[in-house]
Amino acid sequence: MKQKLNRVARFFIRISSFLGKEVFEVLRQPRLVFTLILGPFLILLLFGIGFRNQARALRTLFVAPEGSPIERQIEEYATTLGPQLIFVGVIDDQAEAMQQLVRGEVDVVVVTPDNAYEAVRNDEQAVFTLYHYEIDPFQVDYVNYFGEVYIDEVNRRVLQTITAEGQSEAATVQDTLESARQSAAAMREALEQGDAAQARQHQRNLNEDISLLAIATGATAGLLDSVQNTLGPEELGETDDILISLASLQENNDELGNIEQDRDNYDEDIGQVAEVEEDLARLETRLAEFQDISPNVLVSPFRSETKSVSDVSLGVSDYFAPGVIVLLLQHLAVTFGALSIVREHRIGTMELFRVAPISAFEVLIGKYLSYFLFSAIITLILTALLLYGLGVPMLGTWYSYVMVIAALLFTSLGVGFVISLLAETDSQAVQYSMIVLLTSVFFSGFFLSLETLWAPVRVVSWSLPATYGIALLQNIMLRGHLANMILITGLTAMGILLFFIAWWLLGRSMKRAV
Repeated sequence: MKQKLNRVARFFIRISSFLGKEVFEVLRQPRLVFTLILGPFLILLLFGIGFRNQARALRTLFVAPEGSPIERQIEEYATTLGPQLIFVGVIDDQAEAMQQLVRGEVDVVVVTPDNAYEAVRNDEQAVFTLYHYEIDPFQVDYVNYFGEVYIDEVNRRVLQTITAEGQSEAATVQDTLESARQSAAAMREALEQGDAAQARQHQRNLNEDISLLAIATGATAGLLDSVQNTLGPEELGETDDILISLASLQENNDELGNIEQDRDNYDEDIGQVAEVEEDLARLETRLAEFQDISPNVLVSPFRSETKSVSDVSLGVSDYFAPGVIVLLLQHLAVTFGALSIVREHRIGTMELFRVAPISAFEVLIGKYLSYFLFSAIITLILTALLLYGLGVPMLGTWYSYVMVIAALLFTSLGVGFVISLLAETDSQAVQYSMIVLLTSVFFSGFFLSLETLWAPVRVVSWSLPATYGIALLQNIMLRGHLANMILITGLTAMGILLFFIAWWLLGRSMKRAV
């Protein structure tokens, strides 16, 4: 029993001997640590400070015939379309505009259609042609999108103007309605007095007014009917009320027929005229309601509002903070591990390990514990800086956070040790570490969402510890979720596999040193 305890004690003593050794080796080379570990992330920090997540504003020059109506419309619209369009001016010389574009004085040249009205009359769309001088495919796509967005806005404003004019024309119907109501009232009074001749005169005036109303309200009802059919309920709506009122008005007026002379009473005709007056009053009310609707609402009946179910409002720096933590810790652990065993070969320590009473398992466990402890201290400092210095939210549990960080460091150290056992020189180890970092930046979901990658390429993503770490920490810190055990299990399983690979490679290396 005592012998077993001694063996266990010697095992822990041999492992613990690496703690001071490895930490001292790291602290003895502060310039190397700064260059290899902090250097890339200082570059990322500078990029983050300088990056602006805003759509590019384009200096836009228009080409239109001098003095043309479209030139006046451009000057009216262009300065109010939006902040991404910087209105440079309007000229009538297309060649001069192209020269300015090539010289870089403007970003986009918009050539207006020669005769937009004739094109529309011929059932064709009038074409605004956008010229650019971009070579970046992303910027080319942006210019195309820029053109589509602003042409849609121009189309909307044209429709808004047409609708406003239609509503203003509807206002003239009020005069006809008033005349019809006066004619109906006068006709009713004449019938009450038994004056058929005077009633027939007012009836002729009423017929003319009703005919004018039928024509004038047709366009109004048509526009409102289009909106109702698209957006309204299945039951009768405002348009139907207008059409029903108009039909009832015409029907009641037709039923009056010719008013006969020298009748005993005209009570039936008076009742018909009263119904006509009611129809006129109802029609006037419906048309007034139509005029009260804003042209902007008729043309653009929908708008969007975006709301988040999250309890906090996140900025760009908040979103990228978990990714920065993961990439920094992965690179830190990978670099430490990659340089560790290569350095042992270079200074001859592997020969000492061969003759010393120590196994490959003990060497590897000692190095794991040393660098894990050192990385944990750096994690603590980095987390405090992000949470209390930059105000990054932490909505999840610390238990989940610590579990993810531990799995990430364990797996990243495994990557580093495998690199160290495969590399032959320090420079090779550094190069391999930088390849892992670059791969992680582009394939881990740090800059680009994994959904934007082709499905077979995502195999590369899920072979990186950073992919798991970023997905886990974003959900824990920014959404308040518990750690996803499937991802934790996958990350830990990868770390265990790398540990056994490193153990086998180290054992083979120590035997080969014999």
